[in-house]
Amino acid sequence: MRELVIIVENLNVKFGKKQVIHDVSFSVKKGEIIGFFGISGAGKTTIIRAITCQLSKKYWTGKILVNGLSPAKKSNHAEILASIGYVPQLEELNLYYDLKPKANIDTFASAYGLKTKKSEEVAEQLFHILDIPEDTWKKPLERMSGGEKKRVSMAIGLIHQPEVLFLDEPTTGVDASKRYEILSYLKKLNQTLGTTMFIISHDMECSLICDKAAILRQGKILEFENPQILISTLPSKGMLARFTIERLNQDVMNVFKTFPVEKIIRVGNDVIEVFIENFEQELPNLIEYLIKNNVKINSFNKDRATFRRYFQLRIQEEELKEKREWEYQMEVKGGGAK
Repeated sequence: MRELVIIVENLNVKFGKKQVIHDVSFSVKKGEIIGFFGISGAGKTTIIRAITCQLSKKYWTGKILVNGLSPAKKSNHAEILASIGYVPQLEELNLYYDLKPKANIDTFASAYGLKTKKSEEVAEQLFHILDIPEDTWKKPLERMSGGEKKRVSMAIGLIHQPEVLFLDEPTTGVDASKRYEILSYLKKLNQTLGTTMFIISHDMECSLICDKAAILRQGKILEFENPQILISTLPSKGMLARFTIERLNQDVMNVFKTFPVEKIIRVGNDVIEVFIENFEQELPNLIEYLIKNNVKINSFNKDRATFRRYFQLRIQEEELKEKREWEYQMEVKGGGAK
C-alpha cells in the first residue's frame, strides 16, 4: 500500500471575520496525480498556500502534514519546501527568456544548493523525458515555442527532484491542440519519476490524467474521488444521448421534460444532452415519444459524459440545494412573522 505524502484534516481558513475554507479534509498517496478544480474564488489556491508554508498559522486551524511534517511549525518550513516543486501559470515567473535552457536550470539549481554537474545530469534526464530537442538546449528561450517553454518550466520545477510538484494552470498559454501534449508529458513524468502532482486548474481536460479530482466551491470540497468513478454516479453510469434538434426552443425542451428523463442540458444552439435511467431500454422510447410530439431530430448519438459535464451538473446540484435551503429559511421566517 502506497504511503500518504499529504494529509489534510478539518482545515479551516479565516481572514479576519471572513471564513474562506470550510472543514476541508483529504489525503494523497505517493505517486498520485491530484486535480483541484473550481471557479475563481473556490479556495484552490488558499488550500495550496496552507500546504506549501505560504499561509501563516494564525490564519488556519486543523491538521496538515507534508511527508510527516506540519507547516504549522516554522522550523519545518525549510525541509517541507525542499521536498516540493512549483510550476507557475505564467512561465515568465520562473524563466529568463534571454538565457539558454541549461542556464535557466543552473540558475534555479543553485538556489537549492545543487552543484552544476549534478543539476546538468538531472536537467538532461528531464529534457529527454520532456522531448526538448537537443538542438534547442543552447538557444535562448525566446526562440523556443510556447510548448517548449512550458516544458522547460516543468523541468525547473523538478530540478531538485521534489517528492511533490504543484502545477498552476499547466495548460494555460499553449495552443488548444497542444494541451493534450502537455498533459501527456505530465503523465510521463509522473510514471517515470514517481512524482506526486497537484494540478490546480480551470481546464477540466486535466482530469484525464488525474487519479483523484477535487471539486471545490465556496471554500468547500464537494467531491474528492477518481474522475471516472464520479462520472459513473450519473444516471445510467454516465451514458447520455446527444440530440441535434431543428428549431430548438423552450417548447421543445419542455417536450423532453415531460418524458421521464433524469437530467437535460442545452449545450449549444441546437444541441442538448439527455440522461435517462435504463439507457438502452428507454432511449428508443424517448425517440418515439419525440417523433410523436413533432420534435424534428436532425441527428443523435450515444456518448459517455465527460468530467466537464459532471462538474457542471455537480455545481448546479449544489446551487439548487442552497436555493431550496434559502427559500425554506425565508418561508420559516415569514411564517414566524405572522
